[in-house]
Amino acid sequence: MKWKNTQFGSTTKRGSLLRLFTSAGPETRHIEGGVPAHDPARQLCLHQLIEQQASRTPDAMALVFEQQRLTYHDLVNRASRLAHYLRGQGAGPDKVIGVFMERSLDLVVAILGILKSGAAYLPIDPSFPQERLGFIIDDANVALVLTQASLASVLPVKNLQAVCLDSFDWTTPDSRADQVQMHPDNLAYVIYTSGSTGLPKGVCIEHRNIVNYVLGVAERFNLVPGMNYATVSTIAADLGNTVIFPSLATGGCLHVIAQERVENQAMLADYFSRENIDVLKIVPSHLAALQTGKNPELVMPRRLLILGGEASRLAWLEKLRELMPECQIHNHYGPTETTVGVLTCHAESKIAATQSGTVPLGKPLPNSRAYILDGNGQPVSPGNRGELFIGGNGVARGYLKRPELTAEKFLRDPFSADPGARMYRTGDLARSLPDGNIEFCGRMDDQIKLRGYRVELGEIECALREDAGIKDAVALAPEIESGTRQLVAYVIPKRTDQPLWSFGQVHLLPDGAPVAHLNKSETDYIYNEIFVLQAYLRHGISIRDGDCIVDAGSNIGLFTVFANRLARNLRMLSFEPNPAAYACLKANAEAWGSAVKCLPFGLSRENKSAELTFFQGLSLLSGFYADAQTEREVVKTYVLNQQEPDANYRETAAADIGALIDERLQSRIVTAQLRTLSSVMVEEGIEHIDLLKINVEKSELDVLMGIAPNDWPRIRQLVIEVDQQGSLSPITTLLEQQGYEYLVEQDPLLRNTDLCYVYAIRPSQYGRLSRQESVDGHVRALPAVDEEILTPATVRKHLKARLPQYMVPSAFVLMDKFPLNANGKIDRKAFPAFSGGKTSAANMPVALQTETEKALAAIWSELLGVENIGLHDDFFDLGGHSLLAIRAVARTRDKFEVNLSLRNLFDAPTLEGLARVIDGLSWLKRSEGLGTGAGNREEIAL
Repeated sequence: MKWKNTQFGSTTKRGSLLRLFTSAGPETRHIEGGVPAHDPARQLCLHQLIEQQASRTPDAMALVFEQQRLTYHDLVNRASRLAHYLRGQGAGPDKVIGVFMERSLDLVVAILGILKSGAAYLPIDPSFPQERLGFIIDDANVALVLTQASLASVLPVKNLQAVCLDSFDWTTPDSRADQVQMHPDNLAYVIYTSGSTGLPKGVCIEHRNIVNYVLGVAERFNLVPGMNYATVSTIAADLGNTVIFPSLATGGCLHVIAQERVENQAMLADYFSRENIDVLKIVPSHLAALQTGKNPELVMPRRLLILGGEASRLAWLEKLRELMPECQIHNHYGPTETTVGVLTCHAESKIAATQSGTVPLGKPLPNSRAYILDGNGQPVSPGNRGELFIGGNGVARGYLKRPELTAEKFLRDPFSADPGARMYRTGDLARSLPDGNIEFCGRMDDQIKLRGYRVELGEIECALREDAGIKDAVALAPEIESGTRQLVAYVIPKRTDQPLWSFGQVHLLPDGAPVAHLNKSETDYIYNEIFVLQAYLRHGISIRDGDCIVDAGSNIGLFTVFANRLARNLRMLSFEPNPAAYACLKANAEAWGSAVKCLPFGLSRENKSAELTFFQGLSLLSGFYADAQTEREVVKTYVLNQQEPDANYRETAAADIGALIDERLQSRIVTAQLRTLSSVMVEEGIEHIDLLKINVEKSELDVLMGIAPNDWPRIRQLVIEVDQQGSLSPITTLLEQQGYEYLVEQDPLLRNTDLCYVYAIRPSQYGRLSRQESVDGHVRALPAVDEEILTPATVRKHLKARLPQYMVPSAFVLMDKFPLNANGKIDRKAFPAFSGGKTSAANMPVALQTETEKALAAIWSELLGVENIGLHDDFFDLGGHSLLAIRAVARTRDKFEVNLSLRNLFDAPTLEGLARVIDGLSWLKRSEGLGTGAGNREEIAL
């Protein structure tokens, strides 16, 4: 729907509308907040409003952050000194200065100092990806950023002046004479919101806008001096401005809550109780997440709870009132473009039910107006739906450097007596209720509110299409339980076959390549061996275009992936008798290979069947001769070889390491088939083998004995991992008899074990064995990763580099084509519903092994609504998001009685990874005094 200002052009029409809209009674279609008599305070700038309060209560406490406190006098004094410095750096009216800081006292000082310098501040969230940070800084033409020493190196823009306030000289003179003349129409701040075109857009808020808001909420909420306010929201959204500025303008004490408390119910409850927090503004879903733990009433304020950023359901509010009957609860609504919030609803027990079951948006603040209009700009009848428009003093200047978008969204207000007045079209559907409140009825476009953040689905879709492997994408946000939303991305890939997409366990290698796997630590170990150390290319061993390679004991197929990335047109035979590892091998070969044949059996000296011992937690040690006790000692020796050469520590750690290994060495027996290599060569028509790679866990001699005498001359190179000393001499003797030059080598980390490599080359025109070489002289550079191989993990990684965490979908669905309507346009209502969990159940989850894993899986299953959670399932792949993560961490902390943090879950999002962190924290708790050992505990590669 395109609007033209000409439809409001008639003076006569405007006059009749004004009479209609200002009439009293039930037929009123224009809802207006009270307009107070002339108030001199409304002619002030925001910092002047705070300075006036400071002059009235200079010794009152203004700011608190943990153990740090500032009085009003000290706050204004610091801000003045900072302002003086900034003016010396060129700050002045409508100049923009960035604020790139973690939560602290200095964060508030920075904002006030910038305002006092005459400039406007730009809040930037340090958690944003580099690409987004760079765009925002460039778009706002920021040359100077206030930050902290720990964050200065993260700033992505070169030639940007960074001022670290944690090392700022607060004795800098404060010269009152250099203060600039300011006007309420000057810019106070620029705040960026999601943009439908793929780029965020900056909303320009003037001092008159924010001052009007501060005075309005102070009146509406009856804010009085001495109240304690808590701010828990990011400054990169304007949610927190509901308490930050009203607190400082009315003589309150603003408590800046540390991030770890914001994410931790127990710590936040302790703080609220100790500091007697009176006022809290919070997103409903955030509060609900914090109330997951014990005593949910302890994270409620004593006097005033303000909910905003998303809809609140009436039933939930009833529970809140039961928790804290003496606490007033207000719903607060308003787009950033109308300055923080413009409608409020006192959620009293007598509040009327709504069609949506949500709390009404409320009524306008003073000097604000709300219109509900139809597609022709006419007011709808009471109770009917229309688009919500906001007028009044809160309407922002517009969008930074986006004149066309500003003209589209900020229209002349035909219902105001002021010919220069404008109104903002929200895109929200609404209707008026009999009591004068306004009810939210949905959106007219694809914009959503997600956990308090505004999200344009178009921005997510643009970011998805930038992925080199994606042809087209659609983002949707269907409602799930309790009215919450889940972001789901539907993608059409450029490459039609995507064998890794639906595989149950996919891991991103350090170079970004996705592979199917069984165990992260094991996969990382193999990657280091094959890709980093390139152990199979040492001493003259080569892989060339067109070679024929036999991989005996492929495990999950990382050598197969490596070889096919290194050379073109290879012919490979990859053998793996372990069914679980074979499934990974096949998927990896299909994704990365061009002519790889995967065979689900092993090689031996004769054709037969045999029993294979499969260790679920250490598949590399699985084999036909596997023995748990022997493997246990090998792994323990390998791990201890990585530790400090401290005899006391090694003795103490050995028992703990042994216990951990025992958890991984739970085994099961499977029956597998064995074939001789020579018989396979006949069946597959193999005339020669350029490289025979053997890694078969004590069966290497059996493989060699299955090669017929006339086939040996057709094998050019061999690399054999020998697992027991007794086999080494027969193997080297056999190789010598067959005319090979060979060399035996052992990795330093394998000292005191039998494990070693044997390299063998038949001298020819293609090369000879190289006995002397530099440490990395054999290492070859690999081509770039094929970006058209897609998995949910690779797509998520791509998006995380471009979008804030809250905009990254929790689910991805692969499609061949999108549903279209009769007009040939994408039909967003016809997409298949996403039921949660994995995109495919084709792969059975890896069985849980430890009690920690089983208990953790039970917590995840209940929170995420997903059954049969496997060892390598990712919390966020299963539909988790930041607020569910807060709930999960709270439940986990209570269950295991460890000091788990939200960061632990983000860093180790798989069940296996987080269980390992929990075990490490438990061990640390039991082993005080073993600080170094405890630190290494989580790094043990099992």
